Amino acid sequence: MNQTIQKLYCYVDETGQDARSSVFIVAVVVSEQEQNTVRQQILKAEQESGIGLSKWSNAGQNRRIKFLNIALERNIGSEDLFYASYKKPIPFFFPMLDLTAKAIRAKTKKEYKIKVYVDGIDRKKARELTNALRIGGISLEMVKSRRDESEPFIRLADRWAGCVRAGLEGNKEARFLVEKAKQEKYLREIEH
Repeated sequence: MNQTIQKLYCYVDETGQDARSSVFIVAVVVSEQEQNTVRQQILKAEQESGIGLSKWSNAGQNRRIKFLNIALERNIGSEDLFYASYKKPIPFFFPMLDLTAKAIRAKTKKEYKIKVYVDGIDRKKARELTNALRIGGISLEMVKSRRDESEPFIRLADRWAGCVRAGLEGNKEARFLVEKAKQEKYLREIEH
């Protein structure tokens, strides 16, 4: 009668806080796969595509698309990626809370334990997000900050967020890639 607890990891990134964007995009990876195996797959795809550790905004278009195509072809993080877009103006905290909670609920099947990592969040906002998620019924230790420079999963979320934003802003190649990823059930859009 010993029920196994589902162990999950959640990685959150966003794009669109800048004044140039009319939308705010949040991307979340919720994974129960072997973390080190997937990290190695991400690192290998980064090396092969030439994108390295670059964020979406700092990488050239060809490298961005090549990396995401490799990730999609190899199913790196498949069915673990979620995103949502929000019309601006909107405070960044609410979309992050909304999508993170919905993505976690979509991945949990039984009793679970989850660790949440958010790109560059400060301690005060991390505590606020921890409390808000708990109030919303999410069972977690606490939200912690991770920089994309040191966490491949955060970079994966960053690049999909950037691709979604580019697609919404009219980049046909990015829009095609997002639609393909959604059709293949690699990437899930969460309505709000």
